[in-house]
Amino acid sequence: MTITADLSGYPLAQETRTYLDAVAFGHVIDGELVQSASGATMPIIEPSTGTEIGTVAAGDAEDLERAVSAARRSYEDGRWRNLAPLDKERRLRRLSELFAANGAVFGDLDTLDAGLLRGYTDAIVQFALAGLDYYAGWPSKITGTIPATGPDVIVNVTREPLGVVGIIVPWNGPAFVINFAVAALACGNSVVLKPAEQTPMSATLMGQLAQEAGIPPGVFNVIHGTGEVIGAGLVAHPHVNAIGFTGSVETGRRIQASGAATLKKVALELGGKSAHVFFDDCDIEPAAATAAAAVWGASGQVCTAGTRVLVQRGIYEEFLVKVKENTESITIGSPFSPDTGLGPVVSAEQLDRVTRYVGIGEAEGAEVFHGGKRHGDQGYFFEPTIFTGVANSMRIAQEEIFGPVMVAIPFDTEEEAITIANDVEYGLASGVWTNNLSRAHRVSRAINAGTVWVNTYGEVQMSVPYGGMKQSGHGRSLGEESINELTQTKSVWMRIAR
Repeated sequence: MTITADLSGYPLAQETRTYLDAVAFGHVIDGELVQSASGATMPIIEPSTGTEIGTVAAGDAEDLERAVSAARRSYEDGRWRNLAPLDKERRLRRLSELFAANGAVFGDLDTLDAGLLRGYTDAIVQFALAGLDYYAGWPSKITGTIPATGPDVIVNVTREPLGVVGIIVPWNGPAFVINFAVAALACGNSVVLKPAEQTPMSATLMGQLAQEAGIPPGVFNVIHGTGEVIGAGLVAHPHVNAIGFTGSVETGRRIQASGAATLKKVALELGGKSAHVFFDDCDIEPAAATAAAAVWGASGQVCTAGTRVLVQRGIYEEFLVKVKENTESITIGSPFSPDTGLGPVVSAEQLDRVTRYVGIGEAEGAEVFHGGKRHGDQGYFFEPTIFTGVANSMRIAQEEIFGPVMVAIPFDTEEEAITIANDVEYGLASGVWTNNLSRAHRVSRAINAGTVWVNTYGEVQMSVPYGGMKQSGHGRSLGEESINELTQTKSVWMRIAR
């Protein structure tokens, strides 16, 4: 239930070593770091070597009941939701300060856990800090309204917490996705957070810092375990009022169906197969560099990755040569090395998935323009892979691979580009590159996606709503819309005596 491997060869911050020497990775329930009642554990695997470096508590139904009961008690007695708004803000700001003080630790943990590049995890930490600061200011900004009514009554519409919120997060940005729980706290909810089983460490630390920041016991609980046991149990639990889930479409559908039995409010941020569209009037050099970065970043394990690269036929060959040149300059290696441009995928399972899809693409008749195989024989590395000769109907163009695989598809007209871009079940994000302002407006309006970037890609800010359309889910995180997702309105009617 702790780190068991020798990590002396890793360039970890001293604060990280101190933390790893002291902690036994477990659940944070009712303000305490605890192990599973059964004593069961799960391995922590370091993706760049594929070796077990330690263990974390593996929860079961008994542990889940402890966590949900603690959250329910804390909500019902009002120890958090009834605090004065500015008091909530002070404690959330203190949490942000503690997070910042432990930024190097969070970055190291996410690199060890997920195999994310160390420079990338630094960016994740800064993004998470922005989210903490943003949501820390919300408790005093959540206001109600007084609608227009007849002269005999006054109606106050208040915005109140949902209750106990279960947050199930993925493994591709562990330190940041914890922010979804902080948003729920800002709204006065109590939280049970289930991190991905592949990346447990950041969540444990965050649970500990929440207690140090003055978040009352039971308000922010962290429970580790598998999706089949803890995730499914959290969704089905009658004392959980809402679920926020980020992950695959398949799992999202099961969560939606299970949550219906108890009429839970469910917000789903699911997969993507984002179209990155390049017209022949774009600036090819920066466009091609961005096309590569939009897929190879985090080894393609980003739901908004621009994996379908649609290029107008007049620049198709030149553009792909530029993308390949950008790709060939990438160094594959240890995520801790500053020279590395592509690290491992998160697990052996994910490596097998990517390998399988490359085989599917070749069987469908697509051609490997670059890459196409595993890199090395240690760890979970896969070469950045570009497919040409792709029809949009192929599985590699329709299904989310979640790895470093790009499909390139030529098009002739604006109308054809829009048709191809929309011809998938997903609708999370898209990109459009053109120097024609009218075309930029037309195409961005026509693409069915929750986010469209024009002459840029992947930018996110806390004040801007984020979420998908179609099978990419519903509900919005970030911005004021996320506050609406995590609260509910109550109308209080008062008759005025004459």
